[in-house]
Amino acid sequence: MADTSNRPEDIRFLSGMLLVSRQPERLLEFYRDVLGLPLAEERHGGTEPHWGCELGDVHFAIHPAADYPDEPASGPGPVKLAFMVFDLSRMVAWLDRCGVGLCYPPAELGAESRITAVRDPDGNLVELTQLGPGWLRHLTARRAAGNDLVTSWSARLDESGPVTGR
Repeated sequence: MADTSNRPEDIRFLSGMLLVSRQPERLLEFYRDVLGLPLAEERHGGTEPHWGCELGDVHFAIHPAADYPDEPASGPGPVKLAFMVFDLSRMVAWLDRCGVGLCYPPAELGAESRITAVRDPDGNLVELTQLGPGWLRHLTARRAAGNDLVTSWSARLDESGPVTGR
């Protein structure tokens, strides 16, 4: 085990989630058209056209495998995503109309939340969770304590001044 006493900082936020696929257009149609993610085409650097959006403070993107030619893992892997929905029953009805089967029927997750899952076209497990009011209270308390990206980043900039490139 590493000596963590000299670690310069702890990771506290997820900045991005990228799915890499041999058939990215299939994933685009599933995540944009079926699940409703606001994915838009992106082009930057030397990458192939790909699609991305912000989900809360996290960048979500779908890239073609050609963007990562040296990476052996491009396609189905041990990826499990979890998205929050406000009305799981309506989402399940929509998925049924789209011909997307559930991995298991909606189930209770604690006293206030419900969950189900589907598989995306690459075989990744995608959980859909309707979180109860307890999660809202939990997240509200975390933000009040300064545990959100914008507050933490702003405080960091106030302490050290603007971040400059190297």
